[in-house]
Amino acid sequence: MGASTNNPVIRGDNSVLWGANGVYNGSGSGYVLSGSDELTGEKLEIQDELGQTVAVVFFDDKHNVEFEAIIKTSAPDIARGDGLTICGLAYALVESVTLLWENKGVRKYRVKATKYSAIAAPA
Repeated sequence: MGASTNNPVIRGDNSVLWGANGVYNGSGSGYVLSGSDELTGEKLEIQDELGQTVAVVFFDDKHNVEFEAIIKTSAPDIARGDGLTICGLAYALVESVTLLWENKGVRKYRVKATKYSAIAAPA
């Protein structure tokens, strides 16, 4: 398999690059090592007069996304509230950033973000 032809739109830290199997787009800024995408949201269970659930309403869908990446220390920091394109989800908002290690000009981060279904990327 060749390099990924995916060209994601990234808001915030433009050194976060998404590619298949750690392949990046050639700018040399970073490597995404792994990622996950969990679809979740709210639900309301409706009971009848006997207390039995007779219907379930699923709403407020969101994707909880997590990835690990190795990024050059010269790249801008990833900040809470930055909007990134991750796992094909445009404008996932960064919730937390964990620095796992730093060595010889690179850092490994774990980033958690949430893509809310009703929040669109700014124009």
